[in-house]
Amino acid sequence: MILPALAASLMMFAAAPDTALAYAEALARAERYEDDPAARNWRATQMNPVLQKAIGPILDACVPLNATHKPDFSLVVSFRAGVFEAVRFTADEPMATCIVDRLAVLKWPAPPKPDFAEEIHLNLNSK
Repeated sequence: MILPALAASLMMFAAAPDTALAYAEALARAERYEDDPAARNWRATQMNPVLQKAIGPILDACVPLNATHKPDFSLVVSFRAGVFEAVRFTADEPMATCIVDRLAVLKWPAPPKPDFAEEIHLNLNSK
């Protein structure tokens, strides 16, 4: 009985660095493309319209109006081989998880580069 519980806790512990590594790797790609002209155009013409349409309903569903604590956090939308891969984040907050879960199911436009990533900062206190 103790061995399976110990193995499960070790697997959970081992998964945490992978998440942090995946976030760090995606963030490095986002920073690499931050000033890229094709990325700027993609943000303005492709990504921003998708986000503008989706963010209101997502925030309404995930951020209670009466919440006393609203986290600020960053996330990275990551693409691999020209297709959406995941939304990476490290915030350990239920509201952040709710937002990321909903962003992860959006139909993201094709990225400007095959290994593209885009960092997004969310300030929930301004909602």
